[in-house]
Amino acid sequence: MITKNFIKQCEQAEELQAWYKSDVKNVREGDRYICRCDTCKNSMFVHMVKDSDIDYINERDMTDVDPTYAAMVSLSGVGEFGAFWDDGGFIYLPTQERLQEMIFPKDWIPRECISTMRAFQYFYEQNCDAFTSFDELWLAFLYDQKYYKIWTGEKWKEVKSDGS
Repeated sequence: MITKNFIKQCEQAEELQAWYKSDVKNVREGDRYICRCDTCKNSMFVHMVKDSDIDYINERDMTDVDPTYAAMVSLSGVGEFGAFWDDGGFIYLPTQERLQEMIFPKDWIPRECISTMRAFQYFYEQNCDAFTSFDELWLAFLYDQKYYKIWTGEKWKEVKSDGS
């Protein structure tokens, strides 16, 4: 579920955004993102990449609307909006599946997977009240494991090796 907090987490996730925008191979059918370009200004659109022509479905002002509303845009359409993309006009919103792929390598060893799942279970037990969706939780877990950062509710904060 895409929550306002998840959008905020993604917007502040510089490493994640840089990775996604670094290579067109990272763009995949089913990906979600928000357009915050000058044209949209106060509007918030959630887009999903799909393999067809650009198709904005019921494009409208999203200021007071649930952010799970989605429009569709094609993989080829991403290039057409390259200027907005490079300027940060698009904010990538990874799915749980994509977040899990970033945590579990494709050539994972079952022993490593079990260890990571135990780490996730512990993380969940310690943080389940801090997040309202599994998207938020998995992103926070990714940042904990990969970037040694925690979500403060406003931004990602680096955690020192001594835990502070």
